[in-house]
Amino acid sequence: MLENEIYRKCIVCNKIKSRSSLIKITRNKSTGEIKINPDSKFFGRSTYICKSEECVNNAFKKGKLFKILHLAPDEILKEKIRAVLEK
Repeated sequence: MLENEIYRKCIVCNKIKSRSSLIKITRNKSTGEIKINPDSKFFGRSTYICKSEECVNNAFKKGKLFKILHLAPDEILKEKIRAVLEK
């Protein structure tokens, strides 16, 4: 691990990885707006998922992502996160 690198843990596989190798999903507390990979000026409840199809699928399959962000299941959010994988 590098000293200057920032590390976070995937909510699905629990592996610690560099923040750049994870998808960050943030929910703004006051507006409820969801952002994927927001800049550092967007504050709220955040979670990280590996940029792997397996982790993304398991996050939705187990409903873990929605529990952590305090959201109802949302198909549009699923599609937005899957689109990040295709990039």
